[in-house]
Amino acid sequence: MNLLLSSLGLCALLVALPAHAAKDPLAQGLEDHDAQIIGWSGDGTRFAVRLYFIDPFTPRPAFGEVPPCEGYVNHEGNAFRGGVVLLAYERGKLLSSFPIRDAEKCTPSAEADKRLEAAKKKLKALGIQLEATGQEILSALGAPSIPVEQGTHAPYTIEYTERATPQTPNAKSGQQRGTLEQEVYVRRGDARQKVLSRKVPYEYSTAMAGYLRTGLDRVWLSPSGATIVVLSFERVGNMSGGRKSLRLLGMVGWSGTTPKPL
Repeated sequence: MNLLLSSLGLCALLVALPAHAAKDPLAQGLEDHDAQIIGWSGDGTRFAVRLYFIDPFTPRPAFGEVPPCEGYVNHEGNAFRGGVVLLAYERGKLLSSFPIRDAEKCTPSAEADKRLEAAKKKLKALGIQLEATGQEILSALGAPSIPVEQGTHAPYTIEYTERATPQTPNAKSGQQRGTLEQEVYVRRGDARQKVLSRKVPYEYSTAMAGYLRTGLDRVWLSPSGATIVVLSFERVGNMSGGRKSLRLLGMVGWSGTTPKPL
């Protein structure tokens, strides 16, 4: 999908959610995201994610601007500006959210370590094993499918389709609204089974060569390979910059030899 979309000032609050909050950043967050799967429950129904809220306009110290906070380094060893939160899910629904490093101000490393240890204990209480990370498979650039070669009932392929239905544009305001429908299938041999679907509204403006692009981003497999988490991406920006938000499309498990949504 390639829609012209203005940034619309989509600088959502980069504040990690409290543990009891219901808002899921992977469902509606407007931040620039990076994510890492960090653990699974033994039955594959629960999993935990380390989510980074990235400031896409990272200041450059050489120009006298504020550098990233001390200790703000992602799992690949790269410094960043933003925040970090741990998220716990069950059957694709957010259970709990644990802020580790704040986005609006620097969180001292000692405080971040204290929060992390507390979050680990709560994740353990949820039955999530942090040493059991399973497997992450990224989609090739622009590819609508991801081949899975290992795990339960492999080999098979995750296939993604989408359809945008625009409304009549508002010429006066420059706003365009519509609906995005996303579907996920599992192809195994000659059989193709629909397993997930998502229908959401969108809104955009054609100002400043704005754009919106969506597509298949990655899958996470449980350690046994019996559970699949599917994520898409949403890229929004214009001539001045942009962001990439991740979207959790859902979880898929196997019932015998048949893939079904969890």
